Amino acid sequence: MNLNQLEYFISAANNLNFTKAAQECFISQTAMTQQIQALEKNLGVKLFIRDKHHTELTPAGKVYYKEAREIIKKSNEAVKRARIASTGLVGELTLGYSSGFGQTDCAEILKGFHQAFPNIKVKLKRNTLSILMEGIQKGEIDMAFAVSPHQNNYEHINRVYLKSYPLYVVMSSDNPLADREAIEYKDLKDENFILMQPVERSRDETDEVLWLYNKGGFLPNVVALDKEPENIMLMCSLGDGVCLLPEYIVRPYMKNDSIAFVPVINSDRTAENMNFEIVWAEDNVNPTVENMIEWCRSH
Repeated sequence: MNLNQLEYFISAANNLNFTKAAQECFISQTAMTQQIQALEKNLGVKLFIRDKHHTELTPAGKVYYKEAREIIKKSNEAVKRARIASTGLVGELTLGYSSGFGQTDCAEILKGFHQAFPNIKVKLKRNTLSILMEGIQKGEIDMAFAVSPHQNNYEHINRVYLKSYPLYVVMSSDNPLADREAIEYKDLKDENFILMQPVERSRDETDEVLWLYNKGGFLPNVVALDKEPENIMLMCSLGDGVCLLPEYIVRPYMKNDSIAFVPVINSDRTAENMNFEIVWAEDNVNPTVENMIEWCRSH
């Protein structure tokens, strides 16, 4: 049984005349007869009662006629939905993000996308940057909001730049560096460091340490790892160490007089920024990804 046979059968049932049905389906009467006979053989039932002057549906044919019409209807709907889905106008998009994303202006991009494409179901996953990048490479996550330069060492990843945020050194207001207008990486070589990373994610720690080494020419003395900004702020205020964080993370805490927030500058005196991006795997075939890419580029 195939869909063509069902369409031939429905036409024959509507016309109760094989000659008219054959003309309607643009096949010969012989071919129409052969297709109906093949369908009856496959089903194991007679669908029509025919003689030289009369054609009618058998009781089984009447039941099958109703079901066949539903099958064709559902098949046409499935084709229509598949074609719409191929445009990315409907479907599902899994998006990853890390702590602090809700404080960025980039969150407005997500809200706008959801309003523009209400038929795309957006599934959100929060995790560390390295886990998000691994999820993209494994096909478990379609796209992720991430920051560079930390993620530049992943291969076969495409990215769209969204926005830059200044990087700050967070420290106790009693720290001798707290009164500076700006700080270079090399000025931090004698400081203890608190990294915003879950303890169990050693790879994230390694990325951060290597980044500091490349920027400042020293291996930082890491004294603590934590994933919660509030915990980090408390540790910094107590003088346990310093932490490098982007503006969107520290923004809610900047009125705390026990903590100092000093901008980081490069050796050429330019401001150091964390670039927010949306990233995805080169081989991702989810059509909704293209819609998100175009939305990000235009907004």
